[in-house]
Amino acid sequence: MGAAAWALKRLDAATWYHRALVLAAPSGFVGVLTGWITAEVGRQPYVVYGVLRTADAVSPVSAASVATSLLFFIIVYAIVFSAGALYILRLMGKGPESDESPPQSNQPPGTPLGGAIKEAP
Repeated sequence: MGAAAWALKRLDAATWYHRALVLAAPSGFVGVLTGWITAEVGRQPYVVYGVLRTADAVSPVSAASVATSLLFFIIVYAIVFSAGALYILRLMGKGPESDESPPQSNQPPGTPLGGAIKEAP
């Protein structure tokens, strides 16, 4: 849908598409949660009905391994977040760079892509 709106040069006016993108933002998080729930719920009936022993249903990962991987992820994400925040702060401190001259009139620009849109005669 987005590609079609872009190809037809109507992406700025496709408010339905913009709203759909906002609603789709948490879909990755929902996908991770539903995958985890499916894996855990799918394992439980075998334990409940005695087909699988509780000891066999537990993942063979030690607490030290889980703590180590969690610490590793925290460190990596802290580095990535810090680098991104530092980069954004440097860009903000630097300010905008433009070779354009300031506007000569006091009229508002209209649309963000006002120069690319032809006005009706």
